[in-house]
Amino acid sequence: MQEGLHKIVSSDETIAAVSTPLGHSGLGVVRLSGSQVQAIGNRFFRPNVPSASLDHRQSLVGKWFGLNGEQIDEVVVTFFRSPHSYTGEDILEISAHGNPLILRRILETVRSAGARLAAPGEFTLRAVAHGKMDLIQAESVREFIEAQTEQQAKTALRQMEGALSKRIRPVKDKLVGVIAQLEAGIDFAEDDVDVPSNEFVSRNLGPLCDELNALCESFGYGKILSKGLRIAILGKPNVGKSSLFNRLVSADRAIVTDIPGTTRDVLTETISIEGVPLCLADTAGVRETTDHVETIGVTRAIETLSEADLGLVVLDGSAALDRDDRQVLDKAGRIPHLLVINKSDLPQRIDKSSLNGARRVFVSARTGEGLLDLQEALRAFLLSQKTHLADDLILTSARQHDAIERSVVAVSAGVASLRSNVPHEMVLLDLYRALGALDELTGEVVTDDILERIFSTFCVGK
Repeated sequence: MQEGLHKIVSSDETIAAVSTPLGHSGLGVVRLSGSQVQAIGNRFFRPNVPSASLDHRQSLVGKWFGLNGEQIDEVVVTFFRSPHSYTGEDILEISAHGNPLILRRILETVRSAGARLAAPGEFTLRAVAHGKMDLIQAESVREFIEAQTEQQAKTALRQMEGALSKRIRPVKDKLVGVIAQLEAGIDFAEDDVDVPSNEFVSRNLGPLCDELNALCESFGYGKILSKGLRIAILGKPNVGKSSLFNRLVSADRAIVTDIPGTTRDVLTETISIEGVPLCLADTAGVRETTDHVETIGVTRAIETLSEADLGLVVLDGSAALDRDDRQVLDKAGRIPHLLVINKSDLPQRIDKSSLNGARRVFVSARTGEGLLDLQEALRAFLLSQKTHLADDLILTSARQHDAIERSVVAVSAGVASLRSNVPHEMVLLDLYRALGALDELTGEVVTDDILERIFSTFCVGK
């Protein structure tokens, strides 16, 4: 078992959980992992072929019995022997009919035999503990399960296969090589061991810094790909925000009337462009008002904008800009935004010279004119966030980004120290900090806090 995890993961304990979603379905799966799964299977399972036994990677059809010998269900049982399983331990998977009552009764029988309920993500945690995957791959398991678009699933699957981990491994190996050279120069200084020059070491560290920086910069797009691009639709009342929202989501989700201030709360919907979820938020019209409820709506609109990755500022092209429009433009100026000039089907009166330098798109939410141009502008914004790295070589979690960023800072500090002729003993402190951050990234060094942050977000049974 991986060093450091033996205090957290005990293979002596057998865990069990329903691994399929709650509810009625054709099939439901109860999964067990640990040293006692084969004994539990032999106790409650009777194969239809009496001579058959639980062998590695063999599925058997039979009956599962309860504590009093009563038949609970006809099931298919599959046994995986350690270490050739998902967790690296013995695993038993019981496929039964997807009735929550039946699955609960099966779970009760295995618990009576000494198994305990698994914590969220505990099966995957055991896989990490037994070296079946690293922490980056473990996080990708959750992202793959939660993927809403094909691109999200594709990226998560490649990272589950170790694409990002393999990219980081050579960086770690080269960093270890530099550390070994400096350590040897210090330990064997009296034995005429060649000590690399500061310039030589700096040249070796430079490409590592570049590689780590490229990964660090990928987080902007990785976060958008993983969590979705948050888009706030903002504007004064009656400029067509809700009509535009309905056009973008291809449904009549928002109420549209000629009465200003119809939208009082934030309405959200998700669409997809380039395989990236776009989380659209239709907000209340921003204006000065004495109406208490509408004031709350305006406050929420501004809050939604502050949390957004991109703003869509909707202006009425058939009218001149007024004080409310300028207030909206001022608020939107704090984040990246597009200007959506609506009502292009009407005579235009808006003064284009008074607009800011943001990209402009002219649309008619009533007729659909210009909608393709708006979608293209959104697509262009997404592409502008991408780096030269492939989608499967990007950071998709804040934990990953934090670890890489700390490593970059530490390596950069080491390079600066070398150029200032600081003693190698001090340089090594920086390089060991950088290596420690990368070890934390992959899970070669772990703490309870890191594991809690990662696996508490998993579903039970995975």
